Amino acid sequence: MKQSRYVIAAVLLCAIVFGSCKRILELEPKTGPTSLTFWKNDKDALAGLMGGYALTREALMDENRFFVYGDITANTFRVTYYSDYSIHQIANGELDGVYYGYLENLQNWTLYYKAIAQANLLVQKIPTIPDNAFAIGAQKAYYTGEAHFLRAFLYFYISRVWGDVPLILEPVEDLSQAKNIGREKQSVVLAQCLKDVESAIQLLPETPIQTNDRGVRASRASALALKAHIYAWMKDFPKCEEATRDLVASPGKYGLKFITDSAEYNQMPIGRSMEALFEINIDEKQNEGSGPDYWGSFQGIGSKTLYVPYLATREPRNPDNVPWMAHKTTYENVYWEDGDLRAQLWFEKDPNSYMEGNYMVKKYANITYRDGDVRKAPRQSNNLLVFRLSDVILLRAEALFKTGKEAEARDLVNKVRTRARLEALDGTTAGDDLYYFIITERQRELFAEGHAFWDLLRSGFINDFNAQFANATEMGSDRYGKNYWPIPRALFKDNLLMKQTPYWNGRL
Repeated sequence: MKQSRYVIAAVLLCAIVFGSCKRILELEPKTGPTSLTFWKNDKDALAGLMGGYALTREALMDENRFFVYGDITANTFRVTYYSDYSIHQIANGELDGVYYGYLENLQNWTLYYKAIAQANLLVQKIPTIPDNAFAIGAQKAYYTGEAHFLRAFLYFYISRVWGDVPLILEPVEDLSQAKNIGREKQSVVLAQCLKDVESAIQLLPETPIQTNDRGVRASRASALALKAHIYAWMKDFPKCEEATRDLVASPGKYGLKFITDSAEYNQMPIGRSMEALFEINIDEKQNEGSGPDYWGSFQGIGSKTLYVPYLATREPRNPDNVPWMAHKTTYENVYWEDGDLRAQLWFEKDPNSYMEGNYMVKKYANITYRDGDVRKAPRQSNNLLVFRLSDVILLRAEALFKTGKEAEARDLVNKVRTRARLEALDGTTAGDDLYYFIITERQRELFAEGHAFWDLLRSGFINDFNAQFANATEMGSDRYGKNYWPIPRALFKDNLLMKQTPYWNGRL
């Protein structure tokens, strides 16, 4: 997805959508031109879609939100006051930033609503484009399906982060008609996600039209994976089992394969692998690499986890010089079996005395340097791995276990374990022990892929990894709802319908 493809969508979005979306949620509106002359042909639809993907990438990558929401809270990473003082308190359950501040941006959902505003526009406008304005007949349905997928994914994601969220389904192009709204119940939001994802399944092709779009543009496989995750979050495991059935049984039908070659598997975090179901494209060659921020600092997950020889610009003198190392206790509790291929490929235990006993996460080490051999201007080109085949295989194993099919669940876990060069489980691993093995196998397989916190909350095993969120999903507990983020004061401006996340009432 080259940068030039975003130009039209970006102009349309900034001039038309952003202001109206902000008025609904928290900020003053901005005026702009009308979009009546825009939605005329397939090029307009594609430009709008590329804008939607770009905005989704911006929302997930901003301050590494994807990893902050899904991994920091699960103690995937070791973060201390001295290594990253604005983030370390999150693992302590202090999502309000009461002590050190600097968390208001992470509490703010505006970036996601910018992407949702674009998705709403796409859902409404693409179907109005004449069929004969598309060079390929199937493109109109394909693009419409992508729009529904993006909206479903975005709402599902923010509902896990904030719980009840405003549900906006219509684009607001006339600023005079923009209205303030409150938060909708999570159950209603998830029902809408399922409605959108069903539309996406009906409209999307089994594989992307172009092979180089593998994973980075939605396909029917992407939508099935999203559907399975929604049902798992809702704890409707019979429907989760149904949603995963065809993907796991017939991956080739969707242009996928379960990778068994270790070298190919090691390249999987770069992106577009044969397991890719949905990823956020981040490619330095397409001007999407994680570059410097306003202050000139290198951004992206690699900027948090890497040092020499994988990142030339950081030579630490002690562990606190690396913002996010692997959390030692989590690592050793997860990778306790000798010979695990994933531990060998994705981590490095530092032999130096000043770093002894610490583990560097080198999973996202596809770094290039714009200044060549000078090596002072790093850029990262690792995709955000949202859904991939082994994720769905293990999600299906969980659903099978929950529906009383332990032998089938164990077979799927063993499929993943065999690839990782670990001994297969036998029939003695059953009941609650098997379930715990399924969830911890997800931690091993999907380490630092933004799944850990959601998996541990859903399964009830969060206490084993981060006791700060123990019982957060148990109604009646004094921590009930602590897993949901508060929203900042700015979102209450001129909106009397907006309410704070319940747990954080009186705590901000």
